[in-house]
Amino acid sequence: MRVAVGQMDVMLGDKKANVAKAGEFVSQAAEEKAELICLPELFTTGFARDRLGELAEEIPGETTKKLVELAAKNSIYIAGSILEKSEGKIHNTGVLVGHGGLVGKYRKAHLFLEEATRLAAGTEYAAADTGLGKIGLLVCYDVIFPEAARAVSLYNCGVVLLPANWMNPFLGQWRLATSARALDNQVWLVAANRIGSDETYTYFGRSRIVSPYGQAVLECGEGEEVAVAEVDIGRSTEFKKIVDFLADRRPKTYRRVVDE
Repeated sequence: MRVAVGQMDVMLGDKKANVAKAGEFVSQAAEEKAELICLPELFTTGFARDRLGELAEEIPGETTKKLVELAAKNSIYIAGSILEKSEGKIHNTGVLVGHGGLVGKYRKAHLFLEEATRLAAGTEYAAADTGLGKIGLLVCYDVIFPEAARAVSLYNCGVVLLPANWMNPFLGQWRLATSARALDNQVWLVAANRIGSDETYTYFGRSRIVSPYGQAVLECGEGEEVAVAEVDIGRSTEFKKIVDFLADRRPKTYRRVVDE
């Protein structure tokens, strides 16, 4: 399949402008014959700390409806994360939509620094069945935790999507973590990072598409960009015929020993 990353700046709290820009990115990806595009974390609002309750919305809701319309118009799947309100809580929620509606959603489990004081963490990992195969969702900081990517991969995903807001000065860690999680689980990892700055951080972009061997087949620069790469699920299958990490793991073999 042809997969795109939409690396965009985000205007803090300006949902209308950000959704309009995302629409342009989706159209560009479709023109380049992409079948799926991943947009950054909180691409509609950014982390507008003092307006989270105001900007959060239900899922399905206003934004997912617009994304579904874009997906239908451009014959493409669209992923990203948005602020979700549900039962009095606010979540940072990854969404995946297609032309027929919302395909899947995932509430970010690992909340980064101030997020943990303002948002509610998710408790379930998720994967979605699509016309492109089974696709997993994580969000940003989740990629640091091997167990998160492993939990998603155990759904037998060929591709894991990662909308992100990864900031300076952690470019090295971004590259290491995205490559490691792809290799750990022998999956394709599609990681879309934002650029620009907000009240606290500056974001470096460098969105990546990483093969099951942990090798980046695509890495963006530091400006706004739509980039497309071929993602061959067969490479994961071929790799596993040589050595299958999930089949070889022994999670219950060793007991934990604590020195007294």
